Amino acid sequence: MTTDKTAMKTETVYFGDCLEHLKLWIRWNKGIFEGQPSQPDLIYLDPPWNSNANYNVLFGSGKADADDSQTAQETAFTDMWQWGPEADIRVKKICGIIADPDYDDHPAKKSMRGLRAFINETGMLAYCSYMAERLALLHAMLKETGSIFLHCDPYASHYLKMVMDDIFSAKNFRNEIVWKRTVRGFKGSQFLPRKFNTNTDIILYYAKSKKHAYFRMDRVLEPYSIEYQEKAFKLEDKKGRYYLDVAANRKGASARPNLCYKYKPSGQTKEFFPPHPSGWKVGRERMEELEKSGELVVQKGRLYRKIRPKEGKIRNNLWDDVPEPKGKEAEGKYPTQKPLKLLERIIKASTDEGDVVLDPFCGCGTAVVASSMLKRKFVGIDISLFSVETVTSDRLNKEAGIGEEDIKILGRPADLESAKRFAKDDPFAFERFAVEACSPGMVANKIQQADKGIDGRGKLLHPVKEKGKKKSMILAQVKAGKPSLSHVRDFAHVIQSTEGAVAGVFITVNKGDWKDSMREVAYQLGTFRHEHSAEEFPRLQHWHIGQWWWKTPHLRLPRLPELADPLSGKEMTALKQTGFLMKRYGSG
Repeated sequence: MTTDKTAMKTETVYFGDCLEHLKLWIRWNKGIFEGQPSQPDLIYLDPPWNSNANYNVLFGSGKADADDSQTAQETAFTDMWQWGPEADIRVKKICGIIADPDYDDHPAKKSMRGLRAFINETGMLAYCSYMAERLALLHAMLKETGSIFLHCDPYASHYLKMVMDDIFSAKNFRNEIVWKRTVRGFKGSQFLPRKFNTNTDIILYYAKSKKHAYFRMDRVLEPYSIEYQEKAFKLEDKKGRYYLDVAANRKGASARPNLCYKYKPSGQTKEFFPPHPSGWKVGRERMEELEKSGELVVQKGRLYRKIRPKEGKIRNNLWDDVPEPKGKEAEGKYPTQKPLKLLERIIKASTDEGDVVLDPFCGCGTAVVASSMLKRKFVGIDISLFSVETVTSDRLNKEAGIGEEDIKILGRPADLESAKRFAKDDPFAFERFAVEACSPGMVANKIQQADKGIDGRGKLLHPVKEKGKKKSMILAQVKAGKPSLSHVRDFAHVIQSTEGAVAGVFITVNKGDWKDSMREVAYQLGTFRHEHSAEEFPRLQHWHIGQWWWKTPHLRLPRLPELADPLSGKEMTALKQTGFLMKRYGSG
């Protein structure tokens, strides 16, 4: 992992696995590095999950069925849902079966043991352990007064709640928020569905501790309907409708916790009385302000306050007034993109201006954009270079109005020499970087696994038709060390034997790693034609990481037809409009 070994930096988007960044920041906060601790006030996370995964993946050991419509990003995310050696070791470390100092007395030990006994060694357990590993670090990173909102779906919410109860304590559970995304029916089906339509997500809200001090319901009150206003707010003055709320009872003592005030019928003396046991109180200045503005009324020796409909009513945990992105917000929208209004509500209710918001799975960047627009400091992390450098930066620039020069991106190599160190220090992280750096549209595997020589993949925007079959998959293999001729031959075989694959890119660190004997293997594999281009493309080609920094645009990329957007599967219009990529891949 190539990153500054210092505190977490705000106004920054980090490339890489949040697990590694969190470990570095926590070590720094514990005093290995000098300085003041750096911690977020709010953590919002919308981690990768695959609602469309079948039960062979979620609760079995099999892989998802091959589907030509599945995007490259979805294909990569299914890696997290599959049980394998890495998940087995992770669960055993958390449960204390395998000794590891970093996992001693892990806060998710009880929940992992329970889930292991209940759902067995399945894809769901792999996913829950993946999340437990990161949630434990997020708990350690969060301020004592802070809170966390975990966005998930009905497939995993109840299992993740067990993990959250274990790590954050059930005493600190605040809400299970149900977000109604939209109203959808079953399209194109002539048969009645076998279940009710699912159009909700779950957001689990926890405080870090009893010191939690940032919740502000008054900032997110639910507006009253016009019908309700006419019925409930029967009185009216120049400012509009209102009703009178009793603020004083017998002997002049306050009857309402929101007006801690003493009033004597003579009207001559006004003074504070001790705060209400609930903790609510209104200061002298606020009381005088209400009186001067005509919002306090005395009738028959009792004090009343005018309550107006603009203040709204307390919001409940069913959020059915925030639809999925529409209009301008929907331009360039990705399948998992959340509406700004949803994040604005969470951020307003749980932070003040100047507070720090951390999103460890920032994806297309809604949380960091909303944080910036609301004058909060943001920190985003994503394992996808595509998200970090195109979607997130593009939205911060265009929607939040942050200049490109002010958007800091850390965690990626700055030049060829640092890339070589990166490949040596963390080969798998380097693989992820290399796959997504070689061409916009390629997506790296999200976890390390036995992948038969496939480290990443992409999809052609327009498939190639060969022998009556459509082929659209482009494979990638990365060699952080010295490649051999056998490596290239094996990869050539993988390209030929993988269903739906049409070509592959063999990625190395140095240009000189590609030998004449390897070129011969690539030559023998031949070329393919694409109906949207008169050009022939090699089925196996070489790309080295140094090309990332080349100035000649057409030499920076492998020779491939246009790839589909890895998140939406559609044309990469967002990419073409991104200033960063225009500079890197443009014709000028």
